[in-house]
Amino acid sequence: MCYARGVLDLFRVARCVLLTLAIAVASVAALPLASAEPPNTHEVLTERPSGFWTSNRPAVGGAYRWRLLGLGVLIAAVTGYGMLRLIRRASAERAGQQQR
Repeated sequence: MCYARGVLDLFRVARCVLLTLAIAVASVAALPLASAEPPNTHEVLTERPSGFWTSNRPAVGGAYRWRLLGLGVLIAAVTGYGMLRLIRRASAERAGQQQR
């Protein structure tokens, strides 16, 4: 934090004020860039095969939809199981320490 505690600290205060102003000006200048509109059209590739990372052409029949959903559910289940084990272990350690 910037607190003036003498004449020599005046430079610190001035530096903090200038830094604050520079950050404020930079954030205001960046606002128009962040609110840019996306393009209205995009190229749909018909010559290349449909692929998850290889093309913007939609997969026929949603070929990746169920596999990706299954993968997401599996990752969420493994993460939830790991968190449940960690919480139970921490609760048991805390209960053991309180009994001593």
